[in-house]
Amino acid sequence: MFVNIPSGKLKQLVKLSQRKEALLAQIQNIDRDMLRLEREFREAAGQNIAGRITFSAGSRKSRNTRRAAPAVSRKRARRS
Repeated sequence: MFVNIPSGKLKQLVKLSQRKEALLAQIQNIDRDMLRLEREFREAAGQNIAGRITFSAGSRKSRNTRRAAPAVSRKRARRS
């Protein structure tokens, strides 16, 4: 498959593949940490359900429409 690979390119390929392996190991460690934190959060949330805070998307929409409505009515009032 690889017949005539210059030694410099081969060394570079080896170095890059080792770096890739090290980065993949770091990613796996980060994934494990994230899963551990998620598990801890779920366990803590299950123990303290009364302390859970939720936000509804409806309140955001109502805030946005309130901001836009006065600007439109002012423009119409000036035209009259």
